[in-house]
Amino acid sequence: MATKGGLGATAYAASKAGVIGFTRALCREMAARSIRVNALLPGWVESPMWDQLKPELKEAYLKDTPLNRVADPAEVADAAVFLASNGFANNCVLNLDGGLSAA
Repeated sequence: MATKGGLGATAYAASKAGVIGFTRALCREMAARSIRVNALLPGWVESPMWDQLKPELKEAYLKDTPLNRVADPAEVADAAVFLASNGFANNCVLNLDGGLSAA
């Protein structure tokens, strides 16, 4: 949803596009201080928020997601650890959405 947009999600998509632009601009600004800046764009994650969605919304999301599932919180944590620990990872915008943004 962050990179694709969707019906009724204009403000959400615009705010997420702002995060990507902010990440890229801040990367350039912080380079002189050797500070790396990255962004993680997870799709739906197994969580209380996911659990509260209406079944038809869950079904629609899973149908549109090539992996046909939501992320496990540990998968998102693994990606965050990678971005934090890899010294050459800078200006990375990592989609972690099960392929939804490509569908």
